[in-house]
Order: sequence, then structure tokens, then C-alpha cells
Amino acid sequence: MSKIQFERIWIAQCEAARRVKNRFGLANALDYLIGEKLLNFTQVAERRAEFMQELPDFLQEIRAVFSLEETSEYATQLDRTRRLSPFQRNALRAISSASVHVH
Repeated sequence: MSKIQFERIWIAQCEAARRVKNRFGLANALDYLIGEKLLNFTQVAERRAEFMQELPDFLQEIRAVFSLEETSEYATQLDRTRRLSPFQRNALRAISSASVHVH
């Protein structure tokens, strides 16, 4: 898959999350984009370089969809309720803090 195709996937997911947020509320949009799409993306990114390259842009776009307050509260909830890899926790920190870098 080319870089353009990867971009289309996460851009479309972010656009869909905006529609979900408007129609069905914040909780559903967070579950969709972060609880499902981002966590799946990070699992693959740990093994595939082409996904890893796209991750910073995806994280930045997520931050355009949700406020830091929204993502911070949601990330805290996910950390308490889901089994996450260290890499997934770092991605959640990146969208719920001032930094977009995944460590």
C-alpha cells in the first residue's frame, strides 16, 4: 500500500469521527477513533515501518478532532480499563498532552 493510501485511511477515519461526534456524541466518537482505530493502528505500527511513519500525522489529526481535555480524560479511562502495550500508552500520552511525539 502506498503512503497516499495510508493517509486516506486515517484521514477518512478522522472525518468519520467528526461526523460521529456531531451525530452521536463525544463518547461514541472517542470510542471509534481512539479506542478502536488508533489502538489498532498502533498495534500494526509496532511491526510495520510504513504505519510507524504515518503515526505522527495520525496523532496530530486526532488532536484536531478532539480537545486535549477530551483526549486526556478518555486516555486515562482506557489506561485503567484496557490492556495496553507500552507503545499504545505512549500514543495515548501523545494525544493527551502538549507533545505529539511517541516515545
